[in-house]
Amino acid sequence: MNGNEFLSGEINEVLTPNCSSNYYVFENDPPYLPTQDGKAEAICLLNSDSMTASWNIIKPCEPSCLIRGCDNGQTCISPGGGMIPRCICSGYTGKYCSAGFFFFSLFSLHLFHFLKRNLL
Repeated sequence: MNGNEFLSGEINEVLTPNCSSNYYVFENDPPYLPTQDGKAEAICLLNSDSMTASWNIIKPCEPSCLIRGCDNGQTCISPGGGMIPRCICSGYTGKYCSAGFFFFSLFSLHLFHFLKRNLL
């Protein structure tokens, strides 16, 4: 699921497998950049029936923009030097550039007011 593979284990065991190719663990704080060599993480917890257990995923492997694409159809490229592919967006905020349109709109609004002030 989402590039994660957690095998059976003991209760309260924490497992940290590698993400598969083009899947990454993303930081939890802005700008939500993918972590190079980051590992998925899950803990095996007892279910409410007190007989079965399941994995509670703490850090999921998430697809890069090569697989998922970019939120507003921007270009996904690899910057080179072994860096992780990124969406190229105005006002990049990380992960899949979900707020890029907001920054573009804000920039357009400022540009409009600037032109209005200086040309009229």
